[in-house]
Amino acid sequence: MQLSTVLPARRRPGQRVDLPEMLTNCLLAACQREAFKRLVGWKGMAVCPRGAQGWTLKVRARSGVFGLATQHTWRDDKGQHARLGLYYFPAQDDPLLESMSLAANHAAVQPDYIENLRRFTAMDEWATPFRMGEISASLTPEEEGVFLQLNALNKKLSITQDGIMTSDGKWVLTPGEAEESFPAHDISMDLLLVLAAAVTNCLEEPPHRVGRIHNPGHGLIYDRSGNQSLLDDDILMMGDLLYWGSRTALTAVGPLFQTQCQVAAGSEDKASLPSPLNDALFWKTDDLHTLSNNDAYAPAFDARPGLIVLSGFLGAGKTTFLNQLLEYYAARDELVAIIQNEIGQTGVDGKLLEGDDSIVELDEGCVCCTLAGNLAKGIEQLKTRFNPKVIVLESTGLANPFNILNELETLRSLVRLDSITTLVDAENGADLLANHDIARDQVAAADTILLNKCDLADGETRDKLRTKLRKLNKRAILVETEHGSINPGNLYDTDPFEQMTGLLPCLPNKTHHTHSNEGFVTRRFDFPSPLNRERLRTALDELSDTVFRIKGIVHLSDSTQPEVLQYVCGRHELSPLGDDFDQRGFLVVIGTNMDLAALENLGRKYA
Repeated sequence: MQLSTVLPARRRPGQRVDLPEMLTNCLLAACQREAFKRLVGWKGMAVCPRGAQGWTLKVRARSGVFGLATQHTWRDDKGQHARLGLYYFPAQDDPLLESMSLAANHAAVQPDYIENLRRFTAMDEWATPFRMGEISASLTPEEEGVFLQLNALNKKLSITQDGIMTSDGKWVLTPGEAEESFPAHDISMDLLLVLAAAVTNCLEEPPHRVGRIHNPGHGLIYDRSGNQSLLDDDILMMGDLLYWGSRTALTAVGPLFQTQCQVAAGSEDKASLPSPLNDALFWKTDDLHTLSNNDAYAPAFDARPGLIVLSGFLGAGKTTFLNQLLEYYAARDELVAIIQNEIGQTGVDGKLLEGDDSIVELDEGCVCCTLAGNLAKGIEQLKTRFNPKVIVLESTGLANPFNILNELETLRSLVRLDSITTLVDAENGADLLANHDIARDQVAAADTILLNKCDLADGETRDKLRTKLRKLNKRAILVETEHGSINPGNLYDTDPFEQMTGLLPCLPNKTHHTHSNEGFVTRRFDFPSPLNRERLRTALDELSDTVFRIKGIVHLSDSTQPEVLQYVCGRHELSPLGDDFDQRGFLVVIGTNMDLAALENLGRKYA
């Protein structure tokens, strides 16, 4: 049994072990392996900053947050022991809340709910309605065996004898109605299975013995005076006992499995155990290599980088959002590589990103039209040089995602499609959707829609736009943002066992529009001399509404630093580049039926 990976390296013989910390160390050590995290659906863990020793934990099986709080530790002739309280805090939209107590429901709707659950160990009374049961851990005297046990009711039940009424005489709960009734053991089991799989992985051996215990339990019935009495109603206290280690150590501490368990088994006869104990991952996670050859677990061992196709009409805010995506993964020491595409002769956004060399620019054409064949080459180049966790294809604002779906289908061996994300400009989105098939197709193709720049549109405008977006696409996640600000982990750190099995299909029997179909043209204009700021602003204000998008880097006569120009549907902004730029200034202009002669004179007229 390999305990050294989870115990202090410089520990004196016989020194007391912090068992709760040993268990969480098992989780931390096992979750260093990406494949293990994916197998068990591990989402993360945090130490409670106040109160007793405790942790909050999140796993795939539940949308809410689990809590573990150390209650008692002791030592006797059978070894070292610890008892931890097990809690579960449902997400605020979790249907489970409906079957939990009024106190739990009241706590969950408060604005400080998330903050409070993170420090639940310092708030005993507040946390009590969320208590599910107990987890106990033991280490045998010679440290040759580890026990783990879960105890929880199969049904946590409390009934109000007199009912509960509001001050205006309306029933909240009728007499004899259950205030709470939920399967505490089933909920608790979802955390035990992850914890046990981590112990198996760290000890490098499966459990020697696993058993199930069930004893009579009870619920409560109470009246308005606070009097309580016990309630049977087929309630059982369920116990699940797992042991890792030598047979000798198990015998030395007493015949626990023979005297306590109604059913017990080892790996050779585990089929006799009740589900999910009979085929749980904790029997297998000591050997991840063998698991990797099992098709049922293939998503956990998928080493391909995720591919995010980032779409959105001109000026929707893709570059701003992409910068935040880069920061998110950089904070986790994970690399994002970018394939960037512009229709024009110059890729502007590559100069505006806060990344490094992990950018491949596919210019001189649109990836959904003329450059589709180069996509595989760009991906292979990035994988060879950087081995990224995620590759983002930032398509031009006039790219139609439907036109590259067949191309994406050929990339299965190189990448895993995580998302087609489309950004929509809340201020100008309604007009763009009404007038441009490409904008509508970008929305229809998405599995994630970010309604961006919501700070520039009033509530009525956003409501109407949401309705239009839902008519175009009912299946996509729809999120409102300002300045592209959203935690990318909520969008892309998805569970591989919950992802779609295939890439989004092209719509049958339909021609998907391209920018050339709609008459869009693009031009680059160079400015060898600095421009006058006020005259440039005046020129931009006078542009016709056939100019949709301008972006570029210019030198201005009143500034020593180059500035970035962003222009979208009549709104423009100049901001410092924040980096050296020793080339001549330039602007890339996109629109339809533009007065190109006037734009060509811009540099000469206002220099």
